[in-house]
Amino acid sequence: MTSNYVISVIAEEHDKALIKSLLASFGDRGDNQWSYREHSPDSDVIVVDFELHAQKLPLQGAKAGHIVVAYSQQAPTNSPTPFMIPKPVRGRDFVKLLERLEDVLKADDEDEFAKTQRRIVF
Repeated sequence: MTSNYVISVIAEEHDKALIKSLLASFGDRGDNQWSYREHSPDSDVIVVDFELHAQKLPLQGAKAGHIVVAYSQQAPTNSPTPFMIPKPVRGRDFVKLLERLEDVLKADDEDEFAKTQRRIVF
């Protein structure tokens, strides 16, 4: 059964374009299909440029289960999320992130792994 996931990005336009390009290259992962959408309440994952847009957190209208990914040159201190991708993003790092996100998104809500990795955006 195919799972469809949606990524939104809160970042500068050139970073959005880079992530869209990576999704076009690596978003078709067999049973897992990734697509990009401008920030929407239906997004499963939101990539946030923590250097420029961390102040936009918490996100209004976010649904329970949103996973926030910090996009930054270095790991943010006291990050509200265990997910981070280095800036500028590279294909190998992006694919590893997708794999990790798929594991969490597919995990049963009763699964301890899902509880510790999934973050709700308040």
